[in-house]
Amino acid sequence: MPGLPGETQPILEMARRGRKELDKLGYTYFITTTVVNYERVFSMEESYNYILLESMKYLCREHSSEIIAFVYMPSHIHFKITMNEGESISDYLRDFKKYTSKQIKSRLLASDNKGLYTQLQELGKYKFWMDRFDSQIILTEKILNIKINYIHYNPLKAGLVNEIDEWKFSSAYKYYTDFISFNP
Repeated sequence: MPGLPGETQPILEMARRGRKELDKLGYTYFITTTVVNYERVFSMEESYNYILLESMKYLCREHSSEIIAFVYMPSHIHFKITMNEGESISDYLRDFKKYTSKQIKSRLLASDNKGLYTQLQELGKYKFWMDRFDSQIILTEKILNIKINYIHYNPLKAGLVNEIDEWKFSSAYKYYTDFISFNP
């Protein structure tokens, strides 16, 4: 199969159909997942970002995985994660989306922002995350570094900050302040 370790292809796109075959082989992934309707939830209130953060920390322990880099943008998140062999990126994302969706729903209903909750209802049913997620298997150190830089520079390119370490919910911020540790 093209793109497996030892071959020259630096990135392997994981289509939904091919995920099961490659899912538990212990790769490093570049993941993107997005809020329904591209709602800018994570720029509204820091508490929503902390829900993501705590969930990722917990799931890294539960799924024997390690976050290499991350950024929470206003309507989506990017992260690099290394999964141990036998652990599933699909299971990790399923658990992450389920838990964070429920926690954010509770927070929305308890807050003055019930309008956003209403916007996140599709056909009468609350839905926070888009169904799918984008994933790429990273096969070389060069591509790994390119993706880490992409993650760290994302808030700067979006015009949200003047320096990459100014965005609090990013591993770039951690590099300068030691704010977050995913591997206790």
